[in-house]
Amino acid sequence: MALHRLTSITLGVPDVTASSAFFEDFGLTGNAGASTSSTRLATRDGGEQVELVHAPTRRLDRIGIGADDANDLTRIAAVANRSSIAEIVESSSDRLVLREPVTGLLVDVTVADDYAAALSVHTFNRPGGEPERIDTPANSVLTHDPVRPSNLTHVVYSTPDQPTTLAFFTDVLGFEISDQIPGIIAFARCGNVHHNVAIQAGPVAYPHHIAFEVDDIDDVVRGGQRMVDADPDRHMWGVGRHAIGSNWYWYLREPGGTFVEYTADIDRISEQDLYRPKDWTGHEFLYSFGPPPPPEFLEPADLAELIAAAS
Repeated sequence: MALHRLTSITLGVPDVTASSAFFEDFGLTGNAGASTSSTRLATRDGGEQVELVHAPTRRLDRIGIGADDANDLTRIAAVANRSSIAEIVESSSDRLVLREPVTGLLVDVTVADDYAAALSVHTFNRPGGEPERIDTPANSVLTHDPVRPSNLTHVVYSTPDQPTTLAFFTDVLGFEISDQIPGIIAFARCGNVHHNVAIQAGPVAYPHHIAFEVDDIDDVVRGGQRMVDADPDRHMWGVGRHAIGSNWYWYLREPGGTFVEYTADIDRISEQDLYRPKDWTGHEFLYSFGPPPPPEFLEPADLAELIAAAS
């Protein structure tokens, strides 16, 4: 696969200062020179992966994707030129910017290295075999350091024309579908992570949630609990484990209204033909176990406002 990861997103928010403070509490590193109109924030391993810009209502302006080399950009550009569902906005030897036709979303493909993450210091003891930890409490019990998300892992994006937006990612960019509920939501990947984007049907275009990978379930819970202790209104849904993707989750609400997820232990796929998902039924579409999703997760509280802004 020519592409391998998400490099960045540009998220429009009504209050850059408030949203920036949320993401810094979440564990991203803020920009000391931030303004009230824009700022950038970095993950532990992925570098500057979130740009916040001022917007009347929340929106997703841009997604960055890493490519292996310039030849990959050339191949994608050739496909885009033959396609009726992609517009090339900018093209150079190391950068290709495309516009998705339904929502106007910009996809910024650049030649980029993969991120490098150190192995977690957390250890786990299980029945049988040699213990990983002996004569000492768990690291997650001993540390008071804030959780630092490793990387921006996936974005779930709503669009009024789900088949066309999905085709833009699969047919033009080369994403592969890992799982889907046809016509409703498709989970697609550009590397070995189960999904880097999920394209879902909605009345208008908006970012449903963005997810950041942490080391393990300890950090999902430590991070979520710290955020909710500071402000209970941030809590959205969790803790639980998804069926599709298998990842642990805790969702929070940032001040602009986008849901932000701590996630861990998401499925990896080596080859498309080797992945054998089951037929998901019932609540498994949303989760394997955990509390049931609140109504707002399925229909965000600001949906009417987003619809009005788009009209």
